[in-house]
Amino acid sequence: MGVATASELEAMIECVVRALLSGQQDGRLFVRDLVQSRPAAAPLDIVYVLVMAAGTVEALLASPAITGAAQDCWRMAGLVGVDLWMMERLGLPRDTTADLMAYWSTHDRYFLD
Repeated sequence: MGVATASELEAMIECVVRALLSGQQDGRLFVRDLVQSRPAAAPLDIVYVLVMAAGTVEALLASPAITGAAQDCWRMAGLVGVDLWMMERLGLPRDTTADLMAYWSTHDRYFLD
């Protein structure tokens, strides 16, 4: 499992913030893109990135559209966390985002469809 550096995490956060501010991307898509682009990353890094991006956007901007995007990002972080919980309950590996992608492919296609 790859441990993300602070600069890698910051780059991921910046990517999600840009997606949130664009107002044009479904939250599932940027989560899927993060997971697919970093198959060796720790899945909880994705939760951290989503939470930090949502908090950053909420703290800096207060328009209704941006607030809605931040709330969607909080929701995406929660859903990824629940998926990791389910993987644990099912006894599935959950060390990398590749494991998360495998779970989605087999058990929960929400982020894939």
